[in-house]
Amino acid sequence: MVKRTLTLVALLAAACLPGLSPAAAAGCTWAMTSLALPAPYTSSEVYAAAEGGWFAGAVRGDNAYSEVRWHDGQLVSSFHLAEVRDINSAGDVVGDGGTGDWWASKPVVYRGGQNVNLPMPQGFRSAKATHINNAGDIIGVAYGEFGNVHPVLWAAARPGTAEVLNPDPQHLYDTYPVDVDEQGRVLLYTDVGERSGEVFVRAADGGYRQLPPLYPGGSVLLEAFHGGRIAASVVTPELTMVAIEADLDGHVVHTTTEAADTLFLDAGTTMAGVAHTFGPENYELRVWENGEPTADLAGDPDFNAAPRPAGLTDDGTLAATINWPGTGLPRAVAYHRGC
Repeated sequence: MVKRTLTLVALLAAACLPGLSPAAAAGCTWAMTSLALPAPYTSSEVYAAAEGGWFAGAVRGDNAYSEVRWHDGQLVSSFHLAEVRDINSAGDVVGDGGTGDWWASKPVVYRGGQNVNLPMPQGFRSAKATHINNAGDIIGVAYGEFGNVHPVLWAAARPGTAEVLNPDPQHLYDTYPVDVDEQGRVLLYTDVGERSGEVFVRAADGGYRQLPPLYPGGSVLLEAFHGGRIAASVVTPELTMVAIEADLDGHVVHTTTEAADTLFLDAGTTMAGVAHTFGPENYELRVWENGEPTADLAGDPDFNAAPRPAGLTDDGTLAATINWPGTGLPRAVAYHRGC
C-alpha cells in the first residue's frame, strides 16, 4: 500500500491472496518502501493501515509536527487529533478529538477533509473512537464517572446513534473492545475483579457469546481480531511467553514457539508482530503463516528502537515504524508481499 500504481495493486492482490501454506509463504518476498516524508519533516510514524493503500500516522521535524494520511505512499492530507487510532479503506480516520485526557475525550472521525464528532453515548461525558472497519462501523470506549470503561459501537447502518456494549450490564464494567471485523462482529474482554479476562464475541445481530479461556492458567493479552481469527500474546503458567491464534469458538489453532506481541492478522492465515528472539537483533518484525515463521523483515537489539507494526491488510501490506538506517530516526514504512 505505498508508491504503487493501480496496475501493481491489482497484480499484488492477485499474487498474494490470503491462505498460503507455510511452504508457499516461505517463497514470498516483502518489498519495503518508505512512506513519503517531505521537508521540513525528518521522522515519521505509522499508526494504522487499510486496504487500498491507506495509512494514518504522524510526521515530525524541528518545531514541526502533524498527523497525516498517506495514500499509495504519498502524503495526501494533514489534520489534528489528540490520538490517531485507525483508518479504513475509504481513508476515514478515527481517534480522540479531545485534549488527550480520558475525562475530556471526544470520539471523532476524520472524513471528507474535516473532523466529524460522533454522538456521545447517553449518560457519558467522554469517549473516544478506537477502530473502524471498511463498512464504516466504529467502536471505541466511553468513560464513566470514575474512569471505568465501557465499549461503544457507532454502527454505520444506524448513523447518529451510539450503543454501549455490555454482555452483563448488572455485573460488568471495565470492559474493552479489541476490534470490529468486516462482518460487524466485536471482540470484547473484561478487566474487573474475579471476572477479569472473560472474553465475549458480539455478533452483528447484537447477540453475545462467551468464549472459553483461551489459555487456562496463563495471562492472555488479546491483540487482534479479524476475519473470525483472534490473536493474543500469552504468559504461560510456566512463565514462558508465546503467541496464539484462536478461532471464533475460542479454540487455539496455532501457538508460536517464541514470545511475540504487537500482533496483527489478515483474513487468511497470516499473522505479523514483534518476535522476541535470542539472536543479535533480539526484537524482530516477523511474519507467520499458520503459526510458523516465514519472514523476518527488520530487527533491533534495543527494545526502545524495536520495529513497531501498525497494520496487516488483506491486500498484502504490512505497515510498520522502523529505525531508519543512517539517521537512527523512526520512519514509517510499508512492506508489500509478492509471491
